[in-house]
Amino acid sequence: MPRALSPCWSVSKSVSAVSTNQPPRSLYAGVMLAAGLIATACAFAAASAVGGPEAPALQTALLVFVVSMLGLLPVLVRSAEYFGLAVLGSSVARLLLAMFAALILTEVGKFESHPVWLGVVTGAGLMLLIESATAIAILMSLERKKAGTHAGVESSSTC
Repeated sequence: MPRALSPCWSVSKSVSAVSTNQPPRSLYAGVMLAAGLIATACAFAAASAVGGPEAPALQTALLVFVVSMLGLLPVLVRSAEYFGLAVLGSSVARLLLAMFAALILTEVGKFESHPVWLGVVTGAGLMLLIESATAIAILMSLERKKAGTHAGVESSSTC
């Protein structure tokens, strides 16, 4: 008997199978935007606290905000199988870009290096922590949903 006509197969099973394969992209995007703003504020505070009135705190905060937006790239991934890899790739890209931009600010821009580096490390590190915790929570939720759908589905040989 074809699967569509089988009494064991239902629309709800096919819908739940599709929804478990989709990471919650809007939730992840919202968390990454909020994390970017928090990381930017922390980078500004760290650079201001260390550098005094002449500190390049605004430039450092802008740098952290721009590179933190790379955290939104995993939102483009539609499959849960590749979501974790997309998060890892965007994290590595963000950290490398942040370090490269901080090097340009300090060496080419001749800004004071201590406030720039402390602000970048503070902001990028905070982004990494929030992004990792969020991705782990999302992936664990997807795995629980996937395990739940397979546990309750009857085998096709029992119908």
